[in-house]
Amino acid sequence: MQRCISSLSFSDPLAEKIRAAAEAGFEGIEIFREDIVGFDGTPGDIAALARTSGIAITSLQSLRDWEGSPDDRRTWCDTQAARFLDLSVRLGAPLLVVCANTRADTLADPARAAADLARLADMAAERGLKIGYEALVTSTHVKTYATAWDIVQRAARPNLGLVVNAIHTFAADAGLEGLAHIDMARVFLVHLADAPTTRIDPRLMTESFRLLPGQGNLPVAALYASLLARGYTGPMSMEIFNDQLRALEPALIARDAMRAYDLLEDRMAADGAALSAVERVAFIELVCGGQEAEALAVLLSAMGFAKTHAGAALAAYAQGEITILLNRAETGLAHSLYLMQGLGVASLGLQVSQMAPFAKALEPGAKAGGHDLALVRGPGGSAFYLLDKPLPETALFRRALAPVKGAGTGGGLTHIDHFAQALVPNLFLSALLFYRAIFDFRSESQRDVLDPHGTVHSRVVANDDGSVRLSLNSSLSAGTSTTRFLEKAGYAAWHHFAFATADIFAVAATLPQAQVLQMPPNYYDDLNLRFDLPAPLVERMRGLNILYDRDGSGEYFQLYTRAINGLFFEVVQREGYAGLGAPNAGVRMQAQSREYEAQHALDMF
Repeated sequence: MQRCISSLSFSDPLAEKIRAAAEAGFEGIEIFREDIVGFDGTPGDIAALARTSGIAITSLQSLRDWEGSPDDRRTWCDTQAARFLDLSVRLGAPLLVVCANTRADTLADPARAAADLARLADMAAERGLKIGYEALVTSTHVKTYATAWDIVQRAARPNLGLVVNAIHTFAADAGLEGLAHIDMARVFLVHLADAPTTRIDPRLMTESFRLLPGQGNLPVAALYASLLARGYTGPMSMEIFNDQLRALEPALIARDAMRAYDLLEDRMAADGAALSAVERVAFIELVCGGQEAEALAVLLSAMGFAKTHAGAALAAYAQGEITILLNRAETGLAHSLYLMQGLGVASLGLQVSQMAPFAKALEPGAKAGGHDLALVRGPGGSAFYLLDKPLPETALFRRALAPVKGAGTGGGLTHIDHFAQALVPNLFLSALLFYRAIFDFRSESQRDVLDPHGTVHSRVVANDDGSVRLSLNSSLSAGTSTTRFLEKAGYAAWHHFAFATADIFAVAATLPQAQVLQMPPNYYDDLNLRFDLPAPLVERMRGLNILYDRDGSGEYFQLYTRAINGLFFEVVQREGYAGLGAPNAGVRMQAQSREYEAQHALDMF
């Protein structure tokens, strides 16, 4: 199978697209005629650039509204086809893609369409070319690959074959069963794409809402596996039409597209088995200094964390299975990060069952710097250190830290329940693909949370057993809490961590209310509209600023600390509850916005 990508999946000039695709390791690129228009050179120069870049030109895209045309258009259609075929020759493209006719005056006659394509195939054969016929859900008559295959068979030309398009297949609800009746040797090309849903206008979905496989919810992996299982060995091409994705740099688009191929391969190899080698969060590294460091140490102590190990610039605070490393270094990368954004998250440590699945993702020289932790760079430059042994056994821990005598035993927090990362909008989908392809996390559907100043888009990814869960958050609105945080922390923008407990009321009782985010009073009155809770319980939650939710699996209690430079913590008590308390996220954002606006008002004087 040949990994390819279409030129319209990128922004930027054609030369940059070709170079980006080649450098990412693609074997082929489809050239759209729209890209040729702006190229500074001849079609032959494009062919030469592709050769010197080490990438093949897979096809020319695309001859449209051609077959089944009425008689008064036939002369022009033949002239146009000849010109496209000649362009294919000059471009060095062995295949011309022909999209099913979308004009309203297209004849509803499969025999006529087959005869037209047979004539086109004969014209192509004279030039040593092949024709790939592609069904479109937006076509007037040929909406599925099964209908297109029937026409291809009627035409009976060996150089005429089928183009199978994933997004059009799913939009037409065509199913995969019909692939069993198609000769895979006559499938000349496969177009791959994903989408959030098929329950929108087909034209809008296919022209503007395509995603890379793994970023949407369609069964692209099943199509991919089915084609390969039936013996398909030809080119597959990522064909992504999406303005949000095309806003990225070509190199990033190409990298993400290759990750999408890797994800498809992994899903096929796993065949439904558990995939993720990530077992849990081993540590959180925070960079801090000055008054913020003191405020953070006070908050951690109030939450029951004990300083168990300390070194010249590093200290470990632990409780249950949670370890937080406070880095106060005044030189090096951590200090540079602190100077840029103040207190924030420098890295996360992830305990993994094996290192082999991450071999391709590791940073070169990842174990440099005096420790033995492998490094993976994530979205926005975020850093993940991978541990295949307990943290105390690593060189980082043994060399930089010494036990603190008389360290306390901690409070009632047990482990990290989940955490959240803020992302600029054009990195949201790229980040989703990163977590799915690199860490093999599963993904839930996107949810929208109402912030007082806009909407925050959120999507949860998690390992197979849910022991590591991460909420990805992004917003196009300038004033939301997510956007405000990104203005401060443009690097590893993890903005909060939730710690689990078996008794949130006991933890809350030890926390000074000055450290707790104050909920709007009306929230607790609103609880009585949503749930039938005992009045004493509601009043107890009100006094401690504890929030509540319930789903079909159980109950959920949560509270938030006040933020320090935008970073805050959450305490949760989960009684069978499956979610992350999303119904309360908007309330939390309201409370944070009130505090931010009150502080901002004071800053004006």
